Amino acid sequence: MAGPLHIRAAHPGDADALAAAHVRAWRETYADEVPTRVYDRMEEEGPTRWRARLDDPRDSITWVGVERETGALAGFATARATGADAVRPLFLASLYVLRHWHGQGLGRALLEHAVGDAPAFLWVAEGNERAQRFYERNGFALDGERQVDPRWGGIADLRMVR
Repeated sequence: MAGPLHIRAAHPGDADALAAAHVRAWRETYADEVPTRVYDRMEEEGPTRWRARLDDPRDSITWVGVERETGALAGFATARATGADAVRPLFLASLYVLRHWHGQGLGRALLEHAVGDAPAFLWVAEGNERAQRFYERNGFALDGERQVDPRWGGIADLRMVR
């Protein structure tokens, strides 16, 4: 990616920055839709979870978009191989771009690094129409599946596949 950002594979030293960016992206996207207790848990457990994931990635990889000048994290994406029983062979487990960087092409670049044009699936918040449109522009379509996970504040997620 040209310009003020570059994309690279995440490493264990990125755990704290990933945890902070994850919470910040959620706060920017969901604000009061998510209970404070969920944000508090994400802040408390996030660095440890990210460190564990990056220390032993197994079947996943995380890509980070980083500001060239400052090294600050601007966004990230994680994809996982799913196995034969899943609806698609790749699961886009996360793709978040901090609000300041919306509309700059970072989301598309992270998506390209994470899953390319391979068949994949993801879950997107039911009320996040901006993200749904982004994924539709990139070949994903809603398939009618819906889930609600109380751990994340009861936000309903819709599955998209391509």
